[in-house]
Amino acid sequence: MSKPGDFRISPESLRAASVQTRRHAQDLSAATEKLRSRVLGAGSPWGSDEMGTVFATAYTECTLMGLGVLTDMGLHLEEMASSLAQMSDNTQSTDETNAAGFNQIY
Repeated sequence: MSKPGDFRISPESLRAASVQTRRHAQDLSAATEKLRSRVLGAGSPWGSDEMGTVFATAYTECTLMGLGVLTDMGLHLEEMASSLAQMSDNTQSTDETNAAGFNQIY
């Protein structure tokens, strides 16, 4: 019997979290690519004068940095999804091993 505040995990909840996290990772990756193509594919609307060139350089550099962070975040979410799936498998295997041990006692 569990009490409030007890820590419980189940293979099913870990697997569901893995699937949901992977879906979010894919959504983030797709959104990042869409943003990349819209922002960087628009050309340089700031003109070719000195101020436009300075602004475009800074804007492009900052944009690339932000897109890199979003890309990395998607990769980390994908890694977390894989880790959750592995934890689910490990938990399931441990549960089955423990159940087999109890069955041998009786």
